[in-house]
Amino acid sequence: MHRLFVVLENGMQMHYRRAGDGPPVLLLHPSPQSSAFSVPMAQRLAKNFTAICVDTPGYGLSDRLPGEPSKPELQDYVAPLRMFLDALGIERAALYGNATGAEIAQLFAHSHPERVAFCMLDTAGHKEDADLDAMLAGYFPDVTPRRDGGHLLTHWDMVRSLALFSPWHHDLAANRLRVDLPSPEALHRAMLDYLRAGKDYAAAYRPAFYTAKHRLISRVRVPATLMRWAGKPDLSEVDALIERGLPSNFTVLHAGPSVEERQAVNERYLIEHWLPSGVRTPPPPPQTVHDAPRLQSTMIEWAGGAVHALEHRGGAGPLLLGLHGASSSARTLSRQFTPLVAARPLLLPDLPGFGASETSAGLNHSPAAHAAIVAELLTQRGIESVDVVGEEFGAAVALELAVLRPGLVRNLWSWHVREIDTAYRDAWLREADVSIAPRWDGAHLVTAWGIVRDRQLFSPWFERRARNAIARDGALDPVKLDAAVFDLLQAGDAWRDASRQLLDYFFERSLETRVAALGIAHRALGDGPLGPALLQGHL
Repeated sequence: MHRLFVVLENGMQMHYRRAGDGPPVLLLHPSPQSSAFSVPMAQRLAKNFTAICVDTPGYGLSDRLPGEPSKPELQDYVAPLRMFLDALGIERAALYGNATGAEIAQLFAHSHPERVAFCMLDTAGHKEDADLDAMLAGYFPDVTPRRDGGHLLTHWDMVRSLALFSPWHHDLAANRLRVDLPSPEALHRAMLDYLRAGKDYAAAYRPAFYTAKHRLISRVRVPATLMRWAGKPDLSEVDALIERGLPSNFTVLHAGPSVEERQAVNERYLIEHWLPSGVRTPPPPPQTVHDAPRLQSTMIEWAGGAVHALEHRGGAGPLLLGLHGASSSARTLSRQFTPLVAARPLLLPDLPGFGASETSAGLNHSPAAHAAIVAELLTQRGIESVDVVGEEFGAAVALELAVLRPGLVRNLWSWHVREIDTAYRDAWLREADVSIAPRWDGAHLVTAWGIVRDRQLFSPWFERRARNAIARDGALDPVKLDAAVFDLLQAGDAWRDASRQLLDYFFERSLETRVAALGIAHRALGDGPLGPALLQGHL
């Protein structure tokens, strides 16, 4: 399963997953989830088809809708989908949509029938507006970041309750589901999709309910299917759609209660009706464009998975490589690099296990291990000379990169690096060595919020004494805290492992000693903004 980006004609980037070969099948996910939801079905289809799972704009890693409308209609997602197919060079595809994805699929099939070979609707139905108004009262709670972090527990309650009640916020006995509660790790992965979507998580989610209408779905004139899956908690909406009558181009597919049966029925239909077409899918286009006016996302594959990176392919001079800290990400670090866009080529990878990058099982989160991966990525691109800005753990990775590839690193700017003595090391291991691995009760969310919050109040954050107090305006800005917590939650205990490694790496040997030994030009940037400092004569 390859992860990729593509640039649309309006400059948007959309993230997608792709596997297999053969006629294209485009899988559209529920909201506020991402293309990761569609991976199990895509892996099944990839034996015979080119399965493409796309992140709906504003969800997963895809850009938001242009202009970020305050109250988008689901129709607003049709044009980006058409541009997505154009960018991939796909003239016709089978659409397989689930929930919100099903409603986008039926709108697209109506608007662009010439682009749709088959429209497959899974978890689609009909409900009257008055019934929806009553059902949705309280369905979409406000998750605007709060200073106390309470919005995180609201997210957790939503994600967890989706497996407990239908609808999730009606806790009556009649609404209780009889299904296994997902593992804490699965709940955590789903919650990260909610957090990525942010306070606008309902942008496509809410209008999808009101788009599930017989009068809209029955407009579809291409060959179409409607899935009636016995495992769906509430089949009344599906049955209401069937009872109202569907056009002759529709086929109702029936599946037993298991997910396996549901997938098999859909797969069989596609094999019978779409596979014989013999349509071939063009190879993926470039993920970014040269001299874009902003940093763009790209995925770079390595032996252990895929690394997400932000890059600017333009400017002059050697590549400037940005390496983030143990609790940060490329996206957070990128705010400091905005003034450098157009000045020189830039590459900011999410180290494996951090940000949006994947990681191989058992990866040792040492500076040396990550330096070897970064070296592999640079070799893939034929890069032989770089300047590096390393934030905390990233500075150690940069040094190991110089050891591994002598002559590669010309200059190193370090940021947020502190020397480690015995007292600090012992205190960190005693007070700060805490796990944020997912817990069944969501307590890891409170721990992560506490770490990020106290970093703004004390230095070091685990020494909560008057002499360690930090006084700065806006220290507890909820939006900034939320972004930092998201980075930390994406990393999970990879943050803890990398931080431990960093303690040992700098223990008894200072950054300056190591830099001098390697003969690298070095400058410490302190805690100020990086972009202006680098632009003012330091490039």
